[in-house]
Amino acid sequence: MTSGEKSEEGSTRRGFVRQLAVGSASLAAAGAVFAFHAGSVQAAQSVSRETADGEKKYGKCIVSLPVRKMGETVMFSAGADLLNGFPCNIIYAFGTQVGPLGLSREPHVHDHDEVIYFIGSDPADPDLGAEVNFKIGPKGEEEDHIFSAPTAVVIPSGVWHCPMETLKCDRPFLCMAVSLTTQYEFRYTDERKPAEG
Repeated sequence: MTSGEKSEEGSTRRGFVRQLAVGSASLAAAGAVFAFHAGSVQAAQSVSRETADGEKKYGKCIVSLPVRKMGETVMFSAGADLLNGFPCNIIYAFGTQVGPLGLSREPHVHDHDEVIYFIGSDPADPDLGAEVNFKIGPKGEEEDHIFSAPTAVVIPSGVWHCPMETLKCDRPFLCMAVSLTTQYEFRYTDERKPAEG
Protein backbone atom coordinates (compact mmCIF):
# COMPACT_ATOMS: atom_id res chain seq x y z
CA MET A 1 0.00 0.00 0.00
CA THR A 2 1.44 3.43 -0.94
CA SER A 3 1.16 6.49 1.31
CA GLY A 4 -1.87 7.69 -0.64
CA GLU A 5 -3.73 4.34 -0.63
CA LYS A 6 -6.48 3.73 1.88
CA SER A 7 -6.44 0.78 4.24
CA GLU A 8 -9.50 -1.32 5.04
CA GLU A 9 -10.44 1.09 7.86
CA GLY A 10 -10.46 4.01 5.39
CA SER A 11 -7.31 5.77 6.66
CA THR A 12 -4.08 6.54 4.81
CA ARG A 13 -0.62 5.55 5.94
CA ARG A 14 0.07 9.24 6.53
CA GLY A 15 -3.10 9.43 8.65
CA PHE A 16 -2.01 6.36 10.61
CA VAL A 17 1.40 7.95 11.35
CA ARG A 18 -0.34 11.20 12.38
CA GLN A 19 -2.68 9.26 14.71
CA LEU A 20 0.29 7.42 16.15
CA ALA A 21 2.12 10.72 16.79
CA VAL A 22 -0.94 12.31 18.40
CA GLY A 23 -1.50 9.19 20.52
CA SER A 24 2.14 9.18 21.62
CA ALA A 25 1.96 12.87 22.53
CA SER A 26 -1.20 12.19 24.54
CA LEU A 27 0.49 9.33 26.37
CA ALA A 28 3.52 11.53 27.11
CA ALA A 29 1.28 14.31 28.41
CA ALA A 30 -0.69 11.84 30.54
CA GLY A 31 2.58 10.47 31.90
CA ALA A 32 3.75 13.99 32.80
CA VAL A 33 0.44 14.73 34.55
CA PHE A 34 0.68 11.42 36.43
CA ALA A 35 4.29 12.16 37.46
CA PHE A 36 3.26 15.64 38.65
CA HIS A 37 0.30 14.19 40.55
CA ALA A 38 2.48 11.47 42.07
CA GLY A 39 4.90 14.17 43.24
CA SER A 40 1.98 16.12 44.69
CA VAL A 41 0.72 13.08 46.56
CA GLN A 42 4.22 12.44 47.88
CA ALA A 43 4.51 16.01 49.21
CA ALA A 44 1.05 15.78 50.79
CA GLN A 45 2.09 12.66 52.74
CA SER A 46 3.84 14.87 55.28
CA VAL A 47 0.41 16.09 56.47
CA SER A 48 -0.59 14.44 59.72
CA ARG A 49 -3.19 11.71 59.23
CA GLU A 50 -4.39 12.17 62.81
CA THR A 51 -7.81 13.83 62.63
CA ALA A 52 -9.25 13.30 66.12
CA ASP A 53 -8.72 15.99 68.75
CA GLY A 54 -10.01 13.94 71.68
CA GLU A 55 -13.51 15.40 71.42
CA LYS A 56 -14.47 14.91 67.77
CA LYS A 57 -13.39 12.44 65.11
CA TYR A 58 -12.27 15.27 62.77
CA GLY A 59 -11.56 18.02 65.30
CA LYS A 60 -7.88 18.36 64.32
CA CYS A 61 -8.93 19.30 60.77
CA ILE A 62 -10.16 22.66 62.10
CA VAL A 63 -7.21 24.95 62.88
CA SER A 64 -7.67 28.32 64.58
CA LEU A 65 -5.49 30.96 62.95
CA PRO A 66 -3.36 33.36 65.01
CA VAL A 67 -4.97 36.54 63.63
CA ARG A 68 -3.68 39.64 65.42
CA LYS A 69 -4.20 43.36 65.13
CA MET A 70 -1.20 45.24 63.74
CA GLY A 71 -1.73 48.98 63.43
CA GLU A 72 -4.54 49.60 60.96
CA THR A 73 -4.68 45.99 59.74
CA VAL A 74 -4.99 42.42 60.95
CA MET A 75 -2.62 39.64 59.91
CA PHE A 76 -1.53 36.08 60.53
CA SER A 77 1.30 33.77 59.56
CA ALA A 78 0.71 30.02 59.50
CA GLY A 79 3.22 27.31 58.59
CA ALA A 80 3.44 23.53 58.66
CA ASP A 81 3.79 23.51 62.45
CA LEU A 82 0.32 25.02 62.82
CA LEU A 83 -1.24 23.41 59.71
CA ASN A 84 -0.77 19.76 60.81
CA GLY A 85 2.33 19.37 58.65
CA PHE A 86 0.80 20.84 55.46
CA PRO A 87 3.95 21.82 53.50
CA CYS A 88 3.39 25.53 52.94
CA ASN A 89 3.46 28.84 54.77
CA ILE A 90 0.79 31.53 54.47
CA ILE A 91 1.04 35.18 55.51
CA TYR A 92 -2.20 37.13 55.31
CA ALA A 93 -2.86 40.84 55.86
CA PHE A 94 -4.97 43.69 54.54
CA GLY A 95 -3.64 46.83 52.90
CA THR A 96 -5.68 49.68 54.33
CA GLN A 97 -3.80 52.89 53.60
CA VAL A 98 -1.21 54.62 51.43
CA GLY A 99 2.39 53.90 52.40
CA PRO A 100 4.67 50.91 53.05
CA LEU A 101 2.95 47.53 52.79
CA GLY A 102 4.32 44.63 54.81
CA LEU A 103 7.34 44.61 57.09
CA SER A 104 10.19 44.54 54.54
CA ARG A 105 11.74 47.95 53.90
CA GLU A 106 14.49 46.61 51.63
CA PRO A 107 14.86 43.63 49.26
CA HIS A 108 15.01 40.14 50.73
CA VAL A 109 15.34 36.66 49.26
CA HIS A 110 14.13 33.12 50.04
CA ASP A 111 15.47 29.64 49.34
CA HIS A 112 11.89 28.62 48.46
CA ASP A 113 9.27 29.67 45.91
CA GLU A 114 6.62 32.19 46.90
CA VAL A 115 3.53 33.77 45.36
CA ILE A 116 2.01 36.98 46.74
CA TYR A 117 -1.67 37.59 45.96
CA PHE A 118 -3.31 41.03 45.87
CA ILE A 119 -7.11 40.67 45.88
CA GLY A 120 -9.89 43.23 46.29
CA SER A 121 -12.20 43.04 49.30
CA ASP A 122 -15.51 44.04 47.67
CA PRO A 123 -17.38 41.07 46.12
CA ALA A 124 -19.59 43.55 44.20
CA ASP A 125 -16.48 45.05 42.52
CA PRO A 126 -13.70 42.60 41.62
CA ASP A 127 -11.14 45.41 41.07
CA LEU A 128 -8.26 45.71 43.55
CA GLY A 129 -9.45 49.10 44.86
CA ALA A 130 -5.84 50.24 45.24
CA GLU A 131 -2.59 50.83 43.37
CA VAL A 132 0.51 48.95 44.54
CA ASN A 133 4.20 49.23 43.66
CA PHE A 134 5.98 45.89 44.08
CA LYS A 135 9.76 46.08 43.69
CA ILE A 136 11.68 43.10 42.27
CA GLY A 137 15.47 42.84 42.09
CA PRO A 138 18.52 43.15 44.35
CA LYS A 139 19.19 46.34 46.29
CA GLY A 140 20.12 49.15 43.91
CA GLU A 141 18.71 47.26 40.90
CA GLU A 142 15.03 47.05 41.88
CA GLU A 143 12.38 47.23 39.15
CA ASP A 144 9.10 48.96 39.93
CA HIS A 145 5.99 46.91 39.08
CA ILE A 146 2.87 49.01 39.53
CA PHE A 147 -0.60 47.47 39.27
CA SER A 148 -4.18 48.27 40.25
CA ALA A 149 -5.92 45.04 39.21
CA PRO A 150 -6.04 41.78 41.20
CA THR A 151 -2.54 40.36 40.78
CA ALA A 152 -0.36 37.40 41.75
CA VAL A 153 3.37 38.09 41.99
CA VAL A 154 5.26 34.82 41.48
CA ILE A 155 8.74 34.87 43.05
CA PRO A 156 10.99 31.88 42.30
CA SER A 157 13.55 30.79 44.88
CA GLY A 158 16.59 33.11 44.83
CA VAL A 159 14.84 36.16 43.31
CA TRP A 160 15.23 39.34 45.38
CA HIS A 161 11.98 41.21 46.02
CA CYS A 162 10.30 43.91 48.12
CA PRO A 163 9.64 46.45 49.48
CA MET A 164 6.00 46.94 48.57
CA GLU A 165 4.14 50.23 48.76
CA THR A 166 0.48 51.18 48.44
CA LEU A 167 0.34 54.25 46.18
CA LYS A 168 -3.46 54.71 46.24
CA CYS A 169 -6.07 53.04 48.44
CA ASP A 170 -9.81 53.46 47.81
CA ARG A 171 -10.73 50.48 50.03
CA PRO A 172 -8.93 47.69 51.95
CA PHE A 173 -7.45 44.85 49.89
CA LEU A 174 -6.04 41.45 50.75
CA CYS A 175 -2.30 40.78 50.50
CA MET A 176 -1.50 37.09 50.99
CA ALA A 177 1.87 35.34 50.54
CA VAL A 178 1.96 31.57 50.02
CA SER A 179 5.38 29.89 50.20
CA LEU A 180 6.22 26.32 49.25
CA THR A 181 8.09 25.59 52.43
CA THR A 182 7.31 24.14 55.82
CA GLN A 183 9.08 27.05 57.56
CA TYR A 184 9.16 30.62 56.23
CA GLU A 185 12.68 32.03 56.12
CA PHE A 186 14.27 35.04 54.43
CA ARG A 187 17.50 37.00 54.38
CA TYR A 188 18.44 40.60 53.60
CA THR A 189 22.07 39.81 52.72
CA ASP A 190 23.80 37.34 50.44
CA GLU A 191 24.76 35.15 53.40
CA ARG A 192 23.31 31.66 53.23
CA LYS A 193 22.12 31.62 56.87
CA PRO A 194 18.42 32.59 56.63
CA ALA A 195 16.53 34.71 59.12
CA GLU A 196 13.25 33.33 60.43
CA GLY A 197 10.10 35.39 59.96
